[in-house]
Amino acid sequence: RLYHAGAGSALPPGAAVGVLFAGIASIFVIGSIAQQAGLSVLTALTLSELLLLMLPLIVMRRLGLRGDALGFRRPRLTPLTAAVLIGCTAWLVNVHLVSLFAFDEGRLRPLNTVVDEAPLIVTILGLALVPAVCEEVLFRGGVQRALATRLFPIAAVLLTAILFALYHMSLIQLLPTFTLGLLLGALAHRADSVVPAMLAHFLNNTMAILVARRQPAVLADALAAHPTASLVGCAIATAVGASLLLRGPA
Repeated sequence: RLYHAGAGSALPPGAAVGVLFAGIASIFVIGSIAQQAGLSVLTALTLSELLLLMLPLIVMRRLGLRGDALGFRRPRLTPLTAAVLIGCTAWLVNVHLVSLFAFDEGRLRPLNTVVDEAPLIVTILGLALVPAVCEEVLFRGGVQRALATRLFPIAAVLLTAILFALYHMSLIQLLPTFTLGLLLGALAHRADSVVPAMLAHFLNNTMAILVARRQPAVLADALAAHPTASLVGCAIATAVGASLLLRGPA
């Protein structure tokens, strides 16, 4: 069966892909303008993300579609529960996956600087909340729903996860963003709503920021003192969250 069978329940595939490439191009334009204006990296990233949100909304309005064409629907409790489990734990599993590969840690310094330079609440807003909303509307709300009108659901989720990983333009982030994209895509598909994916994305980024800044210290210390137990616990919680999506209609 088609993922979204109703007429007008998704952007046309061509429009969705066009919005995606326009959003990617805007990153370079805004980055150049921000650099010339002397804006911070966090400010430039936030502006780029907000444009990612505006583009699909503009196309939706121009085509006369409703909000559910981008997945703005109230989800049930099951996918929300799965989103909390996945969002709070999948980040540590991805950190372990990245650690299995050798890479130049110097490439992480610019990102670490962005995470550490602003007050915590500003960092969470700019690197967790804004990306969670804007990227999910574009990728899971726009691209995935559009592709799923022409492809099998698993193919739409897989292809969108690949595009999501490539969008971040980082070899270091390629694997974790791909695996996260698969989980977010499954959440959006099973819930027929972009909201659980937003929630999981926000929690995932927030947890990574908190641990990177050692706030609260007790959490960072516990993870450092018991790495194996922490990894096993997070992997189990992620698996439970994923399994909830397989239990009948979400």
